[in-house]
Amino acid sequence: MFVLKIQESAENYLETIYMLSRHKPYVRSIDIANELSFSKPSVSVAMKNLRENGYIRMDEQGHITLTETGRGAAE
Repeated sequence: MFVLKIQESAENYLETIYMLSRHKPYVRSIDIANELSFSKPSVSVAMKNLRENGYIRMDEQGHITLTETGRGAAE
């Protein structure tokens, strides 16, 4: 599978989502912000970019899941 070269910060977000998703039923932006000690707005911007680039999906409740591409980059 071809994975685009992504920024290190994006990779850190994906790894964090991956790790959190193994211990929680779902992951939200606030969980990521707390885990990384980042502000909620900066996490929201990052999630928007990851979603637009096909690395994550976000449902109506704000639950974040990795796409196949996102999971590959996280691992």
